[in-house]
Amino acid sequence: MQTAYCFIDLADSRTRFTEQAQTLQLLQHFADTLNHHFPALLTPFAIKDGDGLLGGFSADDQAQIVDVYPFCNAYLKSDAFQTFWQTHFAGLAEPTFYFGVGLGTMTTPSPSDYQDINRVNGTAIVNALAAADQAKLLRQGAELAQGYPFMTTAFQFQLVADQPAANGINALFYLIYEQLLNTQLRKDAFAEIMLQPTLKRYELAELLWTKYGVASYELDYSDQKGRALASSKVSRLLNQIQYPLIEQTLATLRAQLMTFKEAVE
Repeated sequence: MQTAYCFIDLADSRTRFTEQAQTLQLLQHFADTLNHHFPALLTPFAIKDGDGLLGGFSADDQAQIVDVYPFCNAYLKSDAFQTFWQTHFAGLAEPTFYFGVGLGTMTTPSPSDYQDINRVNGTAIVNALAAADQAKLLRQGAELAQGYPFMTTAFQFQLVADQPAANGINALFYLIYEQLLNTQLRKDAFAEIMLQPTLKRYELAELLWTKYGVASYELDYSDQKGRALASSKVSRLLNQIQYPLIEQTLATLRAQLMTFKEAVE
């Protein structure tokens, strides 16, 4: 059966923490968060090899891979993660990851085994692990035939697929995260939109000041004129980001993934 799997590998896992228990605590926190946010997972995320997470979707839901990656990047900015990090790892640099996606088949015959990462097999899992390895090489400066270095993003994205045409997905994610969201302000603003899609523009502006300390957004938010000015500033920021293009690109990625599913069928 056609599936899409993610292997999220913690970078520098052997040197980042002094104890393996700390690595496992961080990974379990991420696994619980992802499994709660993406209940359609065929194989829920679980810790693999002591320093990464593996999880996957069936063909019917594989377009959700497109949402997992933005969610992971945004979640690092969330109050929930910041509270978790400061509680357990205060003073340490925040983590980075290699985000490998594999498109392919899953050959495990028994549906009762689909939820166990130690029992699922197939090219989708092999491709996801290979993609994470390639992501590490890209971050280290290697030049590969497919893939791009995500040097300013916490999650280095890479996709490997049975279908060669699917590798164009790497370029579209690179367009979003390294070319359109090419400053910290843009990344922070986009993360907040991902976390709270119903934010009003002046509310986003206020967050950019109170949460991220962007001085140009220090305004009187109790005043209608101040809120109007803040909304105008955010509108200009979203135009610079080309936010409609990002939305369109994410929609294109979802449609592409479903096209590969139909091609296999």
